[in-house]
Amino acid sequence: MFMNKGETDFMSLLIQGAENALEGAHLFRTAMMGDTPPADHFQAMKELESKGDQITHRIFKGLNQMFITPLEREDIMALASKLDNVIDGIEATLARFDYLNVHVTDQYMKDFSAVFVSSCQHILDAFKLLSKKKYMQISQHTVQINALENEGDRLMREGIRDIFLNQRDPYTDFKLKELYERMEQTTDACEDVADILDGVVLRYS
Repeated sequence: MFMNKGETDFMSLLIQGAENALEGAHLFRTAMMGDTPPADHFQAMKELESKGDQITHRIFKGLNQMFITPLEREDIMALASKLDNVIDGIEATLARFDYLNVHVTDQYMKDFSAVFVSSCQHILDAFKLLSKKKYMQISQHTVQINALENEGDRLMREGIRDIFLNQRDPYTDFKLKELYERMEQTTDACEDVADILDGVVLRYS
């Protein structure tokens, strides 16, 4: 489809946002798997979060200016907003390593980082299908995102159970619980995107 000058390519922007979230997920995994403190990657993550905000702003601005859109305006707005919550959640999680002064990672954090990467990859793949109007193929990705959210629930439960079974000092236990819960909330944000996509599939397929 050819765009007139000044028109907003919403689908392209959504894909850019999903690519940015995936880049953030990969950066988070690098932070979890590396030998240096995770907070060393925080500045780079802040830049990705800012880029995500800019993409979301362009989408919202375009919605205010264009009358005809490729999807219902509410769907585009919801997808953009929920996608922005994903990169915000990844950034907010890494920020906690900074201000909670946590310098090391554990297996739960590493496993969460793999869930982030997989979830964001499925979101990107689904958005690419959405741009091609291949609605029926999107569900294979939303099913996987939902399964990954369940994996996030399991990791949080097991992580918190481990805190109480192997108690350390109260400050360390508080920090770990805070991190596990924030990571699980980020998997929830990925599932929110999947839920919007499922609604779009129902309306357009």
